Amino acid sequence: MARRELIQYIDDLDGTPLEEKNHRVVRFSFRGKNYVLDLSQDNAEKFEEVLEPYLSKATIDHETVTAPRRKGASNPNAAQSRDRNRKIRIWAREQGFEVADRGALPKAIIEAYENA
Repeated sequence: MARRELIQYIDDLDGTPLEEKNHRVVRFSFRGKNYVLDLSQDNAEKFEEVLEPYLSKATIDHETVTAPRRKGASNPNAAQSRDRNRKIRIWAREQGFEVADRGALPKAIIEAYENA
């Protein structure tokens, strides 16, 4: 049985569906709590504009102790790799391959995707 999974991003501010190319993940901290928003490009820019007067006067707190980053998070290409793997998983399922939701992709499936 074939299975297709679709990921639909929704703008957290106005509730509109987002295309992948218009989706921005905005991460910020306030009063010791970390927040994440899924926003459209326009709403992300509005968010940044609202914060700009405050950020321009603030200093960066280098003494705040943060949790250690996960191993893959320090790699600037990690997001691209995750996105590529997600696309390969979708393609593989459409082609009838059985692929786990997480973990390393079999080399044969990656090669088949690249040769398609």
